[in-house]
Amino acid sequence: MASETGKNWIRYDGETYWVAPGERALDVMLRRGAPVSFSCRKGACASCMLQAVSGDPGEKAKERLSPEYQELGFFLPCCAEDISEVEAVLPDLSQCTFTASVSEKVQLAPTLIRLRLEPLTEVDWLPGQTIGLMNPDGATRRYSVVSLKADDYFLDVDLRIYPDGAVSGWVARDLKPGDEVRFQAPQGGFIYDEALNDTPLLMIGTGSGGGALLGLARDAVAKGHTGPIYLYHGAGKAEDLYLGDLIPDSLRDRITFVTAASQEPVGDQPAARVTELAFAAGHDLSKVALFLCGGPDMVEDARIRAVTAGIPYDRIHCDPFDSPVPYQPRDAEKIRQIQPDAELWEALENGEKLTRMLHEFYTVVYDDPRLAPFFHRVTKQRAIEKQYNFLQDLIHGTKLYFGEKPFNSHHWMVISDELFEYRENLFMEIARRHEIPEELLHRWAAIHEIFRREIVKSAPRGVIRNGQEIDLEGFVHEKVEVATVCDGCVGEIPAGSTVRMHRRTGEIFCSSCDNAAAA
Repeated sequence: MASETGKNWIRYDGETYWVAPGERALDVMLRRGAPVSFSCRKGACASCMLQAVSGDPGEKAKERLSPEYQELGFFLPCCAEDISEVEAVLPDLSQCTFTASVSEKVQLAPTLIRLRLEPLTEVDWLPGQTIGLMNPDGATRRYSVVSLKADDYFLDVDLRIYPDGAVSGWVARDLKPGDEVRFQAPQGGFIYDEALNDTPLLMIGTGSGGGALLGLARDAVAKGHTGPIYLYHGAGKAEDLYLGDLIPDSLRDRITFVTAASQEPVGDQPAARVTELAFAAGHDLSKVALFLCGGPDMVEDARIRAVTAGIPYDRIHCDPFDSPVPYQPRDAEKIRQIQPDAELWEALENGEKLTRMLHEFYTVVYDDPRLAPFFHRVTKQRAIEKQYNFLQDLIHGTKLYFGEKPFNSHHWMVISDELFEYRENLFMEIARRHEIPEELLHRWAAIHEIFRREIVKSAPRGVIRNGQEIDLEGFVHEKVEVATVCDGCVGEIPAGSTVRMHRRTGEIFCSSCDNAAAA
């Protein structure tokens, strides 16, 4: 345990983390519940990268980054062992862009282009990471890297062309070999980890996601991967299945390659969704590491299937493509489609064991620094009752829950995939202590997984009312009809007073607090 003296600390998001000799800053921060992204924990993916606005994070924390990043104070807390009084913030990647010359623009399929870029300065990348490609107006879209730097110094990305797309449309219409483009540096943890050396790799991709997966497979083989590799590539039409000619001869004996089109046959293969083929192929899912890249609907479907099959979260790696429009929740439709599970309800002792489990779970949650803030002003008993009724409806088929559906319940919460899985692992750990059989546990986890897209988000959203999204952030001034108490100073508010009320939480503040806030 670190001593809270001296200079070995990092301050981030309002909290100070003391780092003991030989300990890495990221380990301390995660142990204390810091809201920081991470993946490889080895300095390869840069997912955890932060920016030091003051102090010294140490040479080890910077040496893997480009000189441009180092000059801006960027560092990797997963490598930071010798820090000194670091004030850190999330990195502003718009501060640092790279320039590349367009070497080639290759039409891979009717709506797919491979862009081959020659960076004009030194840039490190790994297949599967993404770059932020920028058009002349500064609009930025992220695309997966499909090339290996070890092969040559060209950085390749595959793009699906949308004629009206701010970036892809510009690439298709205007960009030509010899032009220069700007891009934000490669980042992300969707990469091959050498710790998977002998693990079977099951890769499922759609559209241009197949190129990223082929890059990952090539990287795995180049790093001595010994386990089998299964690559499934899907598209709507056969003409978009572009990978066949791009697999190097040296890899054809190492990769089992399967294609499928959902709208038409491909050779002897009838029309089929690629996820259905992959999960029906008889792979030992208890042993595989799963990589998913492509459309968000495909990734959602495959991830639910994976959780149902019992693949642990730490062996499910996902890179769903960003949608140009906000996700429209489907939780009402999903709830209607969930079938009651009589076997699971019986294992929960017709609700009695579920009650005990939820009491234990929320006792832990309300003491957890990462989860407790989401339950501000919600009593533990109220949280237990709502969750019980919701789960009882889904598992037993009752109609007792009348609260908000998952999206609206979580609309204001910024919850990452990592935090979602942290909560799920905690819940399943308690379920195992209550001796829920593994097969039933996987089916239960899959029910939660169905609502991931309604819960996980990088920024707050409004509530959905009658199909319209309504922003409930901010304050309004209201006149109270009965005397009440201020949620700020706990002072009395007489009837007829004008108060400041938060639109989402309903908290009210008296004129003294209102004036203090304005000051």
